[in-house]
Amino acid sequence: MKTPLNYLLIFEIIVFGVLIGNYFLEKEPESNHYTKYYRVRVKEFPDDHGWYYEIYQGDNLLIKQKNIPGARGNQYFKSNQQAERIALLVIDKLERRVAPYITKMELDSCHIDFQN
Repeated sequence: MKTPLNYLLIFEIIVFGVLIGNYFLEKEPESNHYTKYYRVRVKEFPDDHGWYYEIYQGDNLLIKQKNIPGARGNQYFKSNQQAERIALLVIDKLERRVAPYITKMELDSCHIDFQN
């Protein structure tokens, strides 16, 4: 026999599930990511004009990318998420032993704000 209490319990379970799902979907990425061989650190410039990333292999700094690779001139990442996306793409290429250069098409596909 279904009672209003049973309906309330089912409703609460559904709401709880939706809230937990949204928490994990909207969670901001952390500024440090690790893979088997590499570590990414995303930093903001001291004068607040953009973001950059560093890629470490162990304790050794391997790449310090202060501007957007593949973009003309000295353009900077507008958010830590943009810098992180490209850093993880570079790491993916390094792990696959592919040249880690970035094309304009890859910048577009990663939704990076830059000017041609």
